Amino acid sequence: MKIKKRLGEMLIDDGLITEDRLKQALVEQKKAGLKLGQYLTRMGIVSEQQIIDLLSRQLNIPKYHPDAYPLEIDLAHYIPYETAQKYQVAPLKKKGRLLTIAIVDPLDINALDYIEMLTNSEVEPVVCSERELNQIINSMYGTQSGLGSIIENMEIKSQEEGSEDAAQDKEEVQVASLQDLAGEAPVVRLANSIFAQAIRDGASDVHISPQQNSVQMRFRIDGKLMEVPSPPKSLFLPIAARMKILANMDITVSRIPQDGRFTLKLNKKEINVRVSSIPTIYGENLVLRLLDTSGGVYSLDRLGMIESDMEKIESIINRPYGMILSTGPTGSGKSTSLYAILNSINKPDINIMTLEDPVEYRINNIRQVQLNRKAGMTFASGLRSILRQDPDVIMVGEIRDAETAAIAVQAAQTGHRVLSTVHTNDSAGAITRFIDMGVEPFLVSSVLLVSFAQRLVRTVCPYCRESYVPSEKAYEALGITDQEAATGNFQRGKGCYQCKNTGYKGRTGLFEVLVNDEMIQEMILKKKSSQEITRAATEAGKLRTLKQDAAGKVLRGVTTLEEAASAVMTG
Repeated sequence: MKIKKRLGEMLIDDGLITEDRLKQALVEQKKAGLKLGQYLTRMGIVSEQQIIDLLSRQLNIPKYHPDAYPLEIDLAHYIPYETAQKYQVAPLKKKGRLLTIAIVDPLDINALDYIEMLTNSEVEPVVCSERELNQIINSMYGTQSGLGSIIENMEIKSQEEGSEDAAQDKEEVQVASLQDLAGEAPVVRLANSIFAQAIRDGASDVHISPQQNSVQMRFRIDGKLMEVPSPPKSLFLPIAARMKILANMDITVSRIPQDGRFTLKLNKKEINVRVSSIPTIYGENLVLRLLDTSGGVYSLDRLGMIESDMEKIESIINRPYGMILSTGPTGSGKSTSLYAILNSINKPDINIMTLEDPVEYRINNIRQVQLNRKAGMTFASGLRSILRQDPDVIMVGEIRDAETAAIAVQAAQTGHRVLSTVHTNDSAGAITRFIDMGVEPFLVSSVLLVSFAQRLVRTVCPYCRESYVPSEKAYEALGITDQEAATGNFQRGKGCYQCKNTGYKGRTGLFEVLVNDEMIQEMILKKKSSQEITRAATEAGKLRTLKQDAAGKVLRGVTTLEEAASAVMTG
């Protein structure tokens, strides 16, 4: 397939870009190390869909759609994973000598020629977006296929069941031999394939759990654990040793919990990995927390807040002093929201300092301090030290004891903006939590600016979403009226390979923002309960509860009734 025209010329001919803007873009895309199409879409000059439509029309080639090209995993052996990544291609269909491939840039003659030579086939391109291609690659080149080729090349001398050596306690394995095994190329490749698959699937955690005769491996994707193909039990010890060596943990110790961390890079992504091990009856259970730091910090408008709640936050975060609290259970996105706030107020004329355990995202021009309990650096002692660093804004990772709460309140009183998190179920609960920790109500009343609670819910998969009519009882649980339901846009996912048949892809936040105004201050001084504060603020139209926010996102088709109900703990 020989192509004469270039993308830039096509864009000009189609009126999507001017010649002057194209010349400028050609210079800038080289500096950015991107292809022209990538640069234009990322800068918002043209949309990805506009480029796909243009290429499809001008080159007379089809556009990719998952329904038209069902996934055929068996085709993965035609194009190795590394090649698919390098040339941004993936096999879709094979009929005789004709190989149909998905490709992001059908103008890349080198890629087309190479695939033809590699596969000894005639290549038929189908144009697709980067996102679509990544989805195909993620599904086609999974852990299972990676494991297969690697395990085949491994020479494992396993002991027969029932033999004396097989019954030997795992702690008696020679350390030297375990280190050697962990450093062998096949084990290294196997560990890397686990990391690569987890990152491609968007997993936040990897669980590797030994059982009596097998190993269970699970990825946490969008907050839910999903089982994935696992390595055989005979490979568990060398894999565990490999993970521990990377994390600078002691491989000679397996009877006490350990923690470690390391950083890995994959496809220009930088991933911080925190490793935790704990002994179980069948061996060490490993949990790896993966944190992608290359994507940067979220902005406020990406958290999922409705406009009115975001305006409340934005009107408060620039006040010179006071306390801003983010509340919710573990894993509800509290730290992410605080990072978004810090990012929005990060300016050269403001000294921002954080005290975290651990430091998750690194932000330029912010002094971030890591807790070190072994050295006596706790939240309380670290906060005292930070106050001597002339800060304007202080973020404390978590307030969990009376001492830290007292120092934080004092800091907020003396002209500092203090941001922190507490573990409570709702926004008003943060108030009563501080009072329970011994902080006087009049102090809480005077320093608190805003308290916002949050949860995370999975969003409906955009690839297989469909409209449906729910049962009356289903939407009543969220307080949705018949009138609201009649005009609502209820959506759910049918399940497809893009979302691994879950019907969900990605997550968004549910929020409940409570501004500490005169009415709330008066209730705090009277030591009203969190339920009373919530009820009064809701009736006064000053508070939109988590349940109401969940209902709103269901009615707009962002998430499902079931997902929203489970997040806000309704029956």
